[in-house]
Amino acid sequence: MRFFGTWFPHVMTLVRLEGGDLLLHSPCRPSDELIAEIAQIGNVSDIVAPNWFHDLYLGAYRKLYPRATFWAPALLRRQHPSLVDRVLNASARPPWFDEMPHVTLSGLLTLKESLFYHRASQTLIVADLLMNASAAPDSPLFTKLGYRFLGLDGSLKVFAILRWFGLADRPALRAATRQILDWNPERCIVAHGTPIRAGAASPLRDAFRWR
Repeated sequence: MRFFGTWFPHVMTLVRLEGGDLLLHSPCRPSDELIAEIAQIGNVSDIVAPNWFHDLYLGAYRKLYPRATFWAPALLRRQHPSLVDRVLNASARPPWFDEMPHVTLSGLLTLKESLFYHRASQTLIVADLLMNASAAPDSPLFTKLGYRFLGLDGSLKVFAILRWFGLADRPALRAATRQILDWNPERCIVAHGTPIRAGAASPLRDAFRWR
């Protein structure tokens, strides 16, 4: 996906819920191959737009999965009432909350993002708050410059724009950070970058040290 002229990877996460159905987090651009692969894995029951910036493909996924329950922040519910079934916020308790609880960030430009912790796999699932990316050698020049400006060097970091402008509610951020670190994730999946497959707790502590 492209953001202010800079290309970022977009990672969608599939979670198998305890009942056997699938939850899709941060739906990415659908393709025939992707949809076929998902069908081989299982039935999609829930689709999550984790913040109000991740609505790009909701319409396409609504057509693909008309029986799924779509979760998103209140702003997207108001903007797309025919697409979003349930509001996702700090007080929301989806049927899968016990197996995958969440915390929701507040404050301007945090995008009202909800961050999830999948207990069974000890995995933190993040959209835009954290990134773990670096520009490839063959990336366009503007993308390389954008990554350098944002400080993206292949290590886990709070997205610079959110750090600069979006996280005015520092007490809420500290509370969310405490919860994330209390979960003590072993793995971390970010919507824009490379997953951390083991030992995620240490880089998470480093990423949140600035707060």
